[in-house]
Amino acid sequence: MASRDPKSLTILSAVADAARYPRAVWGSERAYVLATIAGVVGLGNIWRFPYMAGLNGGGSFVLAYVICVLLIAIPLASLESAAGSLGRRSPVGAFRRAAGPAGVAVGWAVLVLATAILSYYLVVTGWTLGYALDAVRGEVRLFREFVGGYTSLWLFFAVALLVYLVLLRGVKAVEKASLYLVPVLIVIVAGLTFYALTLDGAGAARDFYFGLSGEFLTDPATWRAAAGQAFYSIGIGQGLLLVYGSYVPAGTNLVRSTATIAITNSAVSVIAGLMVFAVVFTFGLSPSAGSELSFTAFPRVFAVLPGGALLAVAFFVLLFLAGFTSCLGAATVISATVRDELGMNLRRAAAFTVGLVVLLGIPSALSFTDLGLSIGGEPVLGRVDRLTGAGAIVVLGLAGAALLAYKLPRRRLVAAFVSDHKKIGKISFGPRLIIVWTLALPFVAAVLYTVGTIA
Repeated sequence: MASRDPKSLTILSAVADAARYPRAVWGSERAYVLATIAGVVGLGNIWRFPYMAGLNGGGSFVLAYVICVLLIAIPLASLESAAGSLGRRSPVGAFRRAAGPAGVAVGWAVLVLATAILSYYLVVTGWTLGYALDAVRGEVRLFREFVGGYTSLWLFFAVALLVYLVLLRGVKAVEKASLYLVPVLIVIVAGLTFYALTLDGAGAARDFYFGLSGEFLTDPATWRAAAGQAFYSIGIGQGLLLVYGSYVPAGTNLVRSTATIAITNSAVSVIAGLMVFAVVFTFGLSPSAGSELSFTAFPRVFAVLPGGALLAVAFFVLLFLAGFTSCLGAATVISATVRDELGMNLRRAAAFTVGLVVLLGIPSALSFTDLGLSIGGEPVLGRVDRLTGAGAIVVLGLAGAALLAYKLPRRRLVAAFVSDHKKIGKISFGPRLIIVWTLALPFVAAVLYTVGTIA
């Protein structure tokens, strides 16, 4: 039989899978890229990235993060997307197809991780909604005043309801929302950063943010934090790329699309960090203030800045939009799995998804109320973030991608990338190299971790 080119193989595979597993598709490659950017660009970029950089040496962390994105995140993300496009199923179905019962266990582990992250992510997104509403009213309060009583819990319920309403409309609603929200989000980030660079502390911010420290660059903890941030913000190991990839139209170049998504996501992170640290150094704040920076320092900053009331509205609306689009992405992963595995219709799957996340997220919401729910003196929300946002996500991301690369039919997986090979000298870069590199990464990571621990 005559051989077919990869694009033809992909179209034939998509037609065959679509016949057996009917599901909606994005309207175009552009729609897929925008929807995925909306799903991965969120508080992880604008809230988490700056404080992680502040805790890990500024420029040293930024450099480590960029290297991790280029060498690890883009290959793994494109492989997950290709596996999703090939399987046309949710994470559990995709891993079942790849590795049988063992794959099912990994697929459910991915779903558990995504659910755990979303359970507290809804809480933080609720804070951004509350601050955005306060900013519109001109009554931005300090964080401890803001979360007084049970405000955090009610806002958590409000965001969960909004997510449910969008989920009811299906993938097309997510696509339409993304077409509007992503450009608005990027414009607001760019505008606030441009303004921040006119402040007195902009020079010190650039020195800190782009300066390198040998102490941090040689510290394994910096690289572990950078890898965790890359996985966290781009969505690796959380099922989102598998699910969104399962909706791609035939012929989508997944290497090109993934590179666009990852670079846009990383650019938002780096630009947002520059915005935050310009403000931090202008007002003499500590760059290592931690996770409460946006909710503790910025209300004070906006109170004294010229035009601070309008800036507060723009900033907190930005945080809410970023958080909400990411909530939609994670909820779509869970809902798609519920529909595929439990046979529920759209309405029941959306209700089940939001109900489960709300049930699991109540302890995190209560940790910042008058009840002050905690574990060993640490707020429940902080404990869940620490356990899921670093080690678990990296281990599961590496192991899951390697399993897909090893078990899925090699020829069909290569074809699913719909990407040409690019040559630099004698080295050919393309899907086959990505697959080999994905298989090697868990071993490389284990060696580096062992060496770093011994050192």
